Amino acid sequence: MADIGSTLRETRIRKKIDITTVENATKIRAKYLRAIENEEWSVLPGPTYVKTFLRTYAQYLGLDAHLLVDEFAARFEEPEELELPAFSRDQAIRSRVQRVGPPSRLVAAGVLALLFVAFLLVLGLTADDNGDKAGSAQKTRRSAKNADRGERKATTPAPASSRANVKLSVVAARPVWVCVVDARDRPRVDARVLAAGEREGPFTSRSFKVTVGNGGGDLRINGKLRDTPDSSKPVGFLVKASGTAALPASESPTCG
Repeated sequence: MADIGSTLRETRIRKKIDITTVENATKIRAKYLRAIENEEWSVLPGPTYVKTFLRTYAQYLGLDAHLLVDEFAARFEEPEELELPAFSRDQAIRSRVQRVGPPSRLVAAGVLALLFVAFLLVLGLTADDNGDKAGSAQKTRRSAKNADRGERKATTPAPASSRANVKLSVVAARPVWVCVVDARDRPRVDARVLAAGEREGPFTSRSFKVTVGNGGGDLRINGKLRDTPDSSKPVGFLVKASGTAALPASESPTCG
């Protein structure tokens, strides 16, 4: 098969289309288009961008986008190292786990609790031996009331916070590549380059997985705006009603 860049350039020239026209139609910067045609892959932000730009450029020229993307992956793509964004909360979680005291404290607390229960049991038996029938009857009535209250509470279902939905919108501050999938792995924004000012959503689901490329994409979560950090590589997020967490590169969606 001919080189990827040569195939794209020759097709563009044969159709008498200049780079500026392609840039306006695909929203891909001209320097990235020239880098693809010259196969200067280091100029592009990363493999995810290369495949996305290749697919968009090939579709615009009427070429087999799938074939070109597969050719790039086979010849040039290397396994990526897992990356965690700087604001990952994993380190904070590990710190909290490390501060837990030694198991001996838990054992001591368990022994003290058993001793306290035994003391209450002995105290109750002593009260029965002294013939404290009135006190016993009063305790019985209280126990019955507490049991009745406990039964009523047990029959009241707890709010299912884990089933709460979250509403998500994506607002482009400048041209930005975006992939959004919902809790059922259905693409809501299918690996598109959004123009500056363009908005997608709102979408509603139990959760979302979002990948934002080259910064410039704002996430509006339940009406609150969250700015994504500028990065030369794609950044992934897991969005739920309970909060937003960073995703490693291996779990970030690509919609590919």
